[in-house]
Amino acid sequence: MNAEPSAGESDAETIRWENFVKFVRQLSHDLRNQLNAAELQSALIGELTTEPQLKPEVLRLRQLISHLGGTLQHLAVAVTAPQPTRLPYAAKDLMGDLQKKIAREFPDQSERVNWEVSLNGAMLDIDPSLIGWAATELFDNAFRHNGSSTPVSAHGREKNGQFIFALHEPKTEKVDPAKWNEPLSAMTHGHYGLGLRRARAIMAAHGGELTSEWNADSSTLTSRMILPMSSAEAPAAAEDSESVREQGQRQLQPRKRSGLQQIELS
Repeated sequence: MNAEPSAGESDAETIRWENFVKFVRQLSHDLRNQLNAAELQSALIGELTTEPQLKPEVLRLRQLISHLGGTLQHLAVAVTAPQPTRLPYAAKDLMGDLQKKIAREFPDQSERVNWEVSLNGAMLDIDPSLIGWAATELFDNAFRHNGSSTPVSAHGREKNGQFIFALHEPKTEKVDPAKWNEPLSAMTHGHYGLGLRRARAIMAAHGGELTSEWNADSSTLTSRMILPMSSAEAPAAAEDSESVREQGQRQLQPRKRSGLQQIELS
């Protein structure tokens, strides 16, 4: 006779990831519907009230509700398989755009990044928005988990028909990258342990991979984004090249930030 599981036991390990994804998406959808209704009600209250002291409080309430809805939407996106919209993109342009993106989103920390780019005419077939998101996730982790003055090195190069972006982070303690492969394994306030999983999924969707390697001799953690180079040639006409890059830059717009707490997936 099989024993009944005790109250302290859990079968969470047996839940399929696909079912967990369905749960998160459905819960997010249901709660966002309620939050949308609450935001409409608060907007109506703001229109009806004549109290000058109440109006800013209603606006604050609407911002809080909107932020909660955004948090739920981000979580739903984080667990869903990425579907890249690809376009031809020069690796050199990608690195240049990434430097601007990091400087814009991390104005203080970006000053300690040492960039080294060694690229010729490598072309990629990528979704710049998704690739930019994955790279930004690596920088975000590096800035949060390293000292404020610790330098970080970012390298972009070509090798054996591949584009390799590497981020080198000096560490004061040993790091085991294998522990990062499990989603939801390390959560803190505002951080849910999903960012690196999504970054790996983005790379896989492009036929590439995201690897992490610990070098005990130099106490350095190295993360590599590896992408296959495209066989397509760079656009010959200057206007064509600019058009492609402008389209990619629109996709590489910064994450929406506000005065409220910003959700982080990592």
